[in-house]
Amino acid sequence: MKNLTFASFLLLLSFIACTPADPSGMEAAPTTIDSPASETEKAITQAVLNAYAAISFPKGETPDYDALRAIFTEDAVLQNYRNDTLESFSINDFVTGFKAGIDSGEMTAFQEEELGGKTEYFGKIGHRISAYASYFEGSSEIGEKGVNSFQLLKENGQWLVSAIIWDVEKEGQAIPEKYIKK
Repeated sequence: MKNLTFASFLLLLSFIACTPADPSGMEAAPTTIDSPASETEKAITQAVLNAYAAISFPKGETPDYDALRAIFTEDAVLQNYRNDTLESFSINDFVTGFKAGIDSGEMTAFQEEELGGKTEYFGKIGHRISAYASYFEGSSEIGEKGVNSFQLLKENGQWLVSAIIWDVEKEGQAIPEKYIKK
């Protein structure tokens, strides 16, 4: 009799442990509350917008290369899949190559802007996934669209870019709508 009572108790305990708290068996839908961006999120987003502004320049002008470097950590890395093969650059190599394209006349104007994105952070590290559009040679038509993944860290009270990884939109690889402003 003791064994039957103990077995019944274990069966009942197993049943209770496996029964959902909501008797309908349905889990409650998660709730989301739209809240204004925190000061940290605003600062990270602004650092990214500053990077876009620093690399952009109209015809007849050149970027401020020192200002561009100041947005990045000294050992920042830039990596891209524009040509389906990973290319990696230090910030100094990137600026040197960018400047060479401008000095040679290969690039006479460039504008890059954010289309939308999402920021996440914890402590002194941050990430912004940022859809962008690029305009070449002063054209008002988009020359390229893609997604940048910015990694940032906070040094001496300032958010700096430590890495950017990007890929471009191409056939079969559209920018997800969730990254584009409505």
